[in-house]
Amino acid sequence: MTRAALTLLLCGLLTSLAGCSAPAARPAAPAPTTQAAPPSSSGAASPAPAAPATAAPPSPPPLESLKMGLPAMTATFAPMFIAAEKGYFAEEGLAVELVTASANVSIASLLTGEMQFSGSGASAVSAALKGADLKVVYTSADRPLSELWSAAPEIRTLENLPGKAVGVQSRGDSTELALRIALLGHGIDPGALTYIAVGVGPQRLAAIQAGSVAAAALLTTEVAEVRDAVPGAHRVANLRDEARMVYGGVATHARELQEHRERTRRFLRAVMKSREYYKAFRDETVQILMKYSQSPLAANEASYDETLWTMDGDASVPVEVQRRDTAARAQLNGLDDYPPAEQIYDYSLVQQVYRELQASGWQPAR
Repeated sequence: MTRAALTLLLCGLLTSLAGCSAPAARPAAPAPTTQAAPPSSSGAASPAPAAPATAAPPSPPPLESLKMGLPAMTATFAPMFIAAEKGYFAEEGLAVELVTASANVSIASLLTGEMQFSGSGASAVSAALKGADLKVVYTSADRPLSELWSAAPEIRTLENLPGKAVGVQSRGDSTELALRIALLGHGIDPGALTYIAVGVGPQRLAAIQAGSVAAAALLTTEVAEVRDAVPGAHRVANLRDEARMVYGGVATHARELQEHRERTRRFLRAVMKSREYYKAFRDETVQILMKYSQSPLAANEASYDETLWTMDGDASVPVEVQRRDTAARAQLNGLDDYPPAEQIYDYSLVQQVYRELQASGWQPAR
């Protein structure tokens, strides 16, 4: 019997007794360890095995949403437009919604907390004089863009005006306030004049022509028209030189400064950077203005040039100007008892931001 036949016979016998089992499996060989690949013949190491994927970096925190009311989309408020368009607000962690709102609406919204900032800084001062807990934190323009003109030969200086009627756009507006401040600067009681609302443009021109007012406050854009249309018309005073005041600015509620002072500082830093951009890049700023103002190119260029001078300095006014401004507004509103100027203006943050930017040498880029 052959060896193979004998083996089959024995297996069958064993199977019949206890079952024929397969040999036990060998233990699995250990996984080979990873070793650095030897250098190639060129001497450079072979690529190392890919590292495990790392987690994605965390998303930046969401921007804080704020709202600001502007009385008009004009060049005076271009720094706010620039801060939004160039990303300066976003760099400070802010998303600022800029909305058109009358002074009354934006001041009321500051009081309720619906808005955090208002571009009606001058109106905020008047409200603060009457008890509203508002603060002016930034001044966008500290001089009026108006002049006082007359066709009466006897009216040559401000000293000729007591007892006379003067024309302003509307009672209590910035043109009347500027004239009152100029009079105070010359030691003249503003109450010695009569103020008549003569409207704008052709209405003011007609009032001067008819002699219904001894003089009228005109915007600088109206001066050429009056000079050409009214024989003998002459300038009595350049109110831009005579009256320094809070002509435009940013106001907020005292609550914002108390509870979110750092946020206000970031807001002001973005705005102050935008002022530098305004001064550095005329054409780009005009294009941004056109997006917001919806005015023709020529009008925006003229507006830019007329406003450029307001972008210097640290966006504050001296204490003596604050006091003169509040005194004139108090008289205009018939107030004998009112808060001191130091309680209404707080330029500490914007002055700090300005100093920091100057020290750092920060410059805007296109």
